[in-house]
Amino acid sequence: MIPAGLDRRRALLAWAAILVPLWLVLALCCHWEPVLRDGWGHVRWHRWTGLSFESLWTSMKAGYLHNNPRLGQIVTVLQFTPGPWHALFTPLLELTLFALLTTLVLGRWPSLRRADDALLYATIAAMVAACAPIFGQMMFYRPFTGNYVFGLALQLAFLVPYRLRGEGGPPASGGAWWRAPGMLLLGVAAGMCNEHTGPAVGAVGLFALVACWRRGDRPRATMSAWMLAGLVGLAVGWALLLLAPGQEHRYNGLATQEGTLERIADRGVGGDLWLVASTLRYVLLAIPWVVLGAVARRVVGPPAVSRGRRLAILAGVGAAMIAALTLLGSPKEGERLAFASCALAGTAAAGWVTAQLAAGWSRWACAALSALALGIVGERCLVTLHAIHGEYADRIAAIEGAPPNSALIVQRYTVPHSRWTIGEDFEASSLRQFVANSFGLTQIDLAPAMPAKIAP
Repeated sequence: MIPAGLDRRRALLAWAAILVPLWLVLALCCHWEPVLRDGWGHVRWHRWTGLSFESLWTSMKAGYLHNNPRLGQIVTVLQFTPGPWHALFTPLLELTLFALLTTLVLGRWPSLRRADDALLYATIAAMVAACAPIFGQMMFYRPFTGNYVFGLALQLAFLVPYRLRGEGGPPASGGAWWRAPGMLLLGVAAGMCNEHTGPAVGAVGLFALVACWRRGDRPRATMSAWMLAGLVGLAVGWALLLLAPGQEHRYNGLATQEGTLERIADRGVGGDLWLVASTLRYVLLAIPWVVLGAVARRVVGPPAVSRGRRLAILAGVGAAMIAALTLLGSPKEGERLAFASCALAGTAAAGWVTAQLAAGWSRWACAALSALALGIVGERCLVTLHAIHGEYADRIAAIEGAPPNSALIVQRYTVPHSRWTIGEDFEASSLRQFVANSFGLTQIDLAPAMPAKIAP
């Protein structure tokens, strides 16, 4: 994380100083993540069914018809494949997520030859780590990672071609019709990722299309074809997700018990405003970076920012707001649903802040602030996940080593629920019985509570 203007070698060192420690933290925490809550169902599926193309297709079809129809649910199934796959795949997914967010700000792919790109990447990663609620759970608890982190990454990948087109000049001569079928399929997949983020992604894609038309790209029908095809695919995928038969069965049919307008009306104006505010309040943790950007702007003066970057920052803020407003119609509430809004808002803030850093001292200050935030979050994740990993190892050894048809008492986790982990999941008797049945036991009970080892 160094200022621009230094040589290529130092830029590569800056990227290495960001990516290597970040990857190590993510990989170790994924390796240490225990099986919790919904994860036990996936463990049972792999134990009893096994992974094959046929079983994966059957699981995907069953999810769409009777349970979770999101595309990320299949990714979650794959993340629970026995072996090191979770620790190998998930960190790469999360590093890619930050790279996609960086691309949407820059209007091009980040370059290893540019220290400025490294600084933006690190600032985005730090803001997401600081602002996203239950960050550790989102990054390492596989049912959340598969459904929400992967879902957001795929939707951002869908938006990248729109952003790249918006940053470039008028398209060169030659057909681009071949892109339309691919964008149509990518749009369908992106639409099937998450119910509450689909409208935000569609709004940003439409915004990019209109911006291109207003710039003078309107006569190029080939350009419009793939952009329109992507938006049509996104709408189709979102409709397939919302209308999936599985929505009638999830959470005991909660989605069908009350209409969208009824949910909004039942909360009242105050409740609706609080839901949106509580979703976005986490972004207040970006204030130290914003203050730094404001000070740098006042000292040096307003920087020259490209039109494309300004529009990208505005689009990020708008998308965060739309995703938060869409939650008003959601039958479920929870901090995990705020992840996309916080990531988009934090990225927009990072894009604005780093654009103000014309002076060398301000770049170093931003680099230090981002490194401090990533260091604090990384330390908390490592300490917490390492502690609960050891306790989970004892628990699973006791479960697997217990005689068939026996009753078992397991020790409680001393690591409490926090931003970094779900903590004890065996408080629910139904889950304990499910796990007991999965391993051929008659009953699993929890031992009396012990003092917490780590403060939340």
